[in-house]
Amino acid sequence: MKNFFLIFLCFLFCKSFSQNLKWAEVKKFNGRPTIFINDRPETPAFYALTHAYGGRWSWEEVPSRNINNFCKIGIRLYQVDIWLEDIWKKNSKNLDINKAQKQIKGVLDQCPDANIIIRFHVNAPFWWNESHLDECTQFADGNIDTTLKAGPPFHNEEYDIKRALRASLASEKWKNESGQKLIEFCKRLQKTKEGNSVIGMHLAGGIYGEWHYWGFIDHDPDTGIAMTNYFRKWLKNKYKTSENLQRSWKTNEYTFENASVPNIEDRLKTQDGFFKDPKIEQRVIDYFTAQQEVVADDAEYFCKLVKTTWKRPIITGIFYGYLHMTFNRQTVGGHLFVKQILESKYIDYLSAPQTYWGESRNDGGSGNSRGLIESTLLHGKLWLDEIDNGYLHPKTDYDNIRYKARFDSTYANVLKRCVSLPLMRGIGFWLYDFGLQVGFGWWDNPHYLKMIKEQKELFEKRLSVPYKSEADVLYVWSQDVFYYLKSTTLPITANVIDHSIEQALHSGTVGDHVYDFDLNLVNLDQYKAIVFMNVYKLTDIQRQYIQEKVAKNGRTLVWNYLTGYTNGEILDLKFVESLTKISLQKIDSSVIPIVKMNNGNEYKFNGPIEPLFIVKEINCEPLAILKENSKIITVRKKMNDFTSVFCGVPMNGTNNFREIFRQAGCHIYNENNDFTYANSGLLMLHAKDTGDREITLKNGKKMKLVLKNSSTIILDSENGKIKLD
Repeated sequence: MKNFFLIFLCFLFCKSFSQNLKWAEVKKFNGRPTIFINDRPETPAFYALTHAYGGRWSWEEVPSRNINNFCKIGIRLYQVDIWLEDIWKKNSKNLDINKAQKQIKGVLDQCPDANIIIRFHVNAPFWWNESHLDECTQFADGNIDTTLKAGPPFHNEEYDIKRALRASLASEKWKNESGQKLIEFCKRLQKTKEGNSVIGMHLAGGIYGEWHYWGFIDHDPDTGIAMTNYFRKWLKNKYKTSENLQRSWKTNEYTFENASVPNIEDRLKTQDGFFKDPKIEQRVIDYFTAQQEVVADDAEYFCKLVKTTWKRPIITGIFYGYLHMTFNRQTVGGHLFVKQILESKYIDYLSAPQTYWGESRNDGGSGNSRGLIESTLLHGKLWLDEIDNGYLHPKTDYDNIRYKARFDSTYANVLKRCVSLPLMRGIGFWLYDFGLQVGFGWWDNPHYLKMIKEQKELFEKRLSVPYKSEADVLYVWSQDVFYYLKSTTLPITANVIDHSIEQALHSGTVGDHVYDFDLNLVNLDQYKAIVFMNVYKLTDIQRQYIQEKVAKNGRTLVWNYLTGYTNGEILDLKFVESLTKISLQKIDSSVIPIVKMNNGNEYKFNGPIEPLFIVKEINCEPLAILKENSKIITVRKKMNDFTSVFCGVPMNGTNNFREIFRQAGCHIYNENNDFTYANSGLLMLHAKDTGDREITLKNGKKMKLVLKNSSTIILDSENGKIKLD
């Protein structure tokens, strides 16, 4: 009888344990990648605690209050941070996972049916870095600053963007040892009661956990022993023999045994204005390629460890795929191996904070994601925006938010756009609450919580609505191009990547965004205008595909500066002319160009554009001239199969984009320079200014709206009925 009783108790315990067991995966549902938890689709709306000291532990008073707030409005997806620094102590054989269990339990205490993703930071603990100096990052522009301490009482991420002591991302020792600790963490946590509620892991590394290389914004990594050894192995794998290496680098100075990381002078050297010539500067191109590859390999490696160690289906994701607002130093710390990441079977989602570019982030801006959403979806990956803009409150202090519960209409407009836009685009978000570290939650306010609840409920009902792009403009982007550009801020980089595209997004048209390597995956028939935004590098195969498949069916192709100027082997103006069907002529580029459009609009850049080409073709319609010499710089040329619009310098100006798109036959919903977006039967209008608006639906129906304050309104795109205001 005693044995029977024990067996019965064991049965009850196991049943209770298994009833709370969660498993999760990302798979297609109604045309969009969707999170499934225990085989049920979920709206991808998360609340996330901060990583910062003062607000990161779920069991503490302010974080627990905010978790409870979001649980009450129906949020069941949560993210919390755990660092190796927290649980891997010096001279300790095993991890101390009690803190991780406590972190999870703190969420469950406030929301018992919560589903939790752990943002797991795989960066080496600081004691490890101090014990393994040969495995750490060194910098081409100066020595490690040993005065830059991190960890308590500072944040774990303190000084990541400085020349701080950090394990090299090329260190095999760091990678293997941190990997073994991650395996241990997964094996032990999944056996605990708290582990039952874990549905995913967000693998974080590099600067702020975002897989940027240490110090990259202002500094130049990595000349350390670990990276040098990695680079030499990488070169041997690519070139096989030293003779091949020397032939490519145009020098007999280097072999696999003595090849070194380029110095600052070599990194910044170019042969043709902004452009590196692959015939002469392959050494630098090779180094940046190797550095980018090691970061992508690291991120994929840690995701694979989780996937293969966790014994039930689990979601893995990373910060990766940043294009917009990447500080114009993409080769040093960007995410150029995005194709590998998008094709990885070990990664379910990519993520990034919504762009920090002021024109985009603030009231009236587009709230643009930092990555290319449509390319991410094409590869079956989910994208999650991080919303971390609570500081945009006019006054963010404890008394204002908690007790007066002031509802600021300007911030409410921004927040509504930030939450609704990802869900409209077929992706998701998490609200990342830095407010906790100063004693309150950014969204600890009944008005904001009510608004978030209404948005979530709207999109929960729309999970069953098939995803359908309503764009007729396609923006094409390149990451590979940065290998061939000077590795510093250029007049064309921030302009095109952030400023120019923001202006285009206010043209009243709707656009999709893809990488150049995904052109063959999109349905070209839906697009009337295709804009090659920064695609100055195209392979010969890509150029042929554009000529044979894209430049067809009456489409308008906009060549934004020197599309295809290099094929990765040489620089050649003939590549550009063969695409555009327009003959060009190089001119002096020492003067900052001022572009004067036919409509009278003018715009300029923050420095000279090098190289600079004007149009010498006579069978074209001039659209703009250079103000200083009246040379034609932008033209439209109609061919039998397509219309070519060549911009000798990148296009700027919302009105200028709108007129190009209008001539291409694109639908214009809104003429008022507001941000307008449509997808899957919904239409969003986000406006900063008050006043009357007339919206033209695709079926020709016109809607008149009166905006009393800053507004974000969602309409039915077929009948104009307001869904959310």
